[in-house]
Amino acid sequence: MPEPVKIYAICLIKNEADVIADCLRHAVQFCDRIFVLDNGSTDGSWEIVHSLASIHEQIVVEGQLKETFRDGMRSIVYNRHHRELSDHDWWLRLDADEFLVGDPRPVLAKANREHADFVTAWQLQFYYTDADFRHWETEKLSLDFPITQRRRFYSINWREFRFFRNQRDPAWVEDQAPQWPNGLTRVCSERIFNRHYSYRTPDQIKGKLKSLLGHAQFRHVGSGDWTSRIVPAKGLHFYHEGIPPRLNQFNYYRKRLRMVHITLCGRLKRILRRSR
Repeated sequence: MPEPVKIYAICLIKNEADVIADCLRHAVQFCDRIFVLDNGSTDGSWEIVHSLASIHEQIVVEGQLKETFRDGMRSIVYNRHHRELSDHDWWLRLDADEFLVGDPRPVLAKANREHADFVTAWQLQFYYTDADFRHWETEKLSLDFPITQRRRFYSINWREFRFFRNQRDPAWVEDQAPQWPNGLTRVCSERIFNRHYSYRTPDQIKGKLKSLLGHAQFRHVGSGDWTSRIVPAKGLHFYHEGIPPRLNQFNYYRKRLRMVHITLCGRLKRILRRSR
């Protein structure tokens, strides 16, 4: 019998006080360790993490970095701890506003049998809808309820790697591979589902857009008007706990084409500016 799969998570946070506790309480159900690295929070997020770490031994207060965000920050945590795991164990890229659907360990065991390096997640993107906005005055009185109970309308329109296999020997060289450790290529045939709550309340949306605008990695954000993030509930799916999510791959390819269009337009504008 193979040994049970171990899961270490890397959670980068910045000003996620409204959701970080719910995220970590969910993740401790299947993670052996969750290393939390703070990127300069000022809203009490770091204090919440310390409080939860005193209750849950899986949560590790890894430290704070007050510098410009980059994906490669995760390599700092990986290089400190990857030798604690075997080559059959896994790392979860855990964002503070995400919640996996179900237990990922059976899929990770399958990935090991396939000698895969990555497990892909279909992203359930939960939106702040016109229905949520209509009920906002009432909802403000019950913000203690988890975000998973307050935002229920979603569309599956993106997928990306969420787990990557540990490697005991080579370190993660950020300059060569900023998003994932070097040398990982094969992708597991089975995918998981991941709930993503990027836009949650009017104040949170305003703060998020303010922090993203002008950042080279988030050119696709576009407008800083928070109301532009209000999405009609009609046409989205309503999430029911325990019922398999509804997947329409057309939405994924439509969004991917939009992202390619934005990227190409951005590159063209930069070329034209340089040629003047």
